[in-house]
Amino acid sequence: MDFKKIFKIKVKFIIDMENTKMDKMDQILKIFPGGVFGLISVIIILSGDIISIVLFPGGYSFFENMISELGRGPYGIFFNLGVVISGIVSVAYYISLYRSFDVERVNPILRKSAIIFSLISIITYVLIGVFPSIEENYIILITHGTFAFISLASGAIYLTLFSILMLRDSKYMKLQAYYGFIVAGTYVLFLLTWWPITEWIATFAIISWIAVNSLYMLYYKL
Repeated sequence: MDFKKIFKIKVKFIIDMENTKMDKMDQILKIFPGGVFGLISVIIILSGDIISIVLFPGGYSFFENMISELGRGPYGIFFNLGVVISGIVSVAYYISLYRSFDVERVNPILRKSAIIFSLISIITYVLIGVFPSIEENYIILITHGTFAFISLASGAIYLTLFSILMLRDSKYMKLQAYYGFIVAGTYVLFLLTWWPITEWIATFAIISWIAVNSLYMLYYKL
């Protein structure tokens, strides 16, 4: 059996699959710009959060209850679905943001690192909704916490990297870059404190970051 030949065939198959996926993404982004997906993801997660807060048993407190607690109980499905769907939809936004940077003006390694860490953050974010914070199931609870930590840590990294890219690309305003650094800081603050209110601050910060950048990308057709 020619293992070398088999290996080459497998590699070619994987490359062809990736190229096919990117071709499909290109077709989608030609019809619906990345900014549209960013705004849709924001609307979805806000809707899921609001519905879950309103229906939360006994009343929800921004100072006493963690966001993950919205995923528990009979109405947790609204929060969990919001997380999963918004995360999947946001992939097109991040790819569009990644592609918007001029490859001749920014560091290619920095650019690739930004999209890699953003995809890691998104994937683990989606898995947070798949594995909700259920206290009765220790394994699922630990799994949920692990994905949450990875999503936040990688999130702080990609926010910092994208902000650096914005500083170096004249298509973006420096104010956008500075705000990105602030959002990354809110992530770090929550990771250091693990307080409900700092979690909400980080959540509203990332939602506003996506919304503002999406509108900017749509306006300037990036």
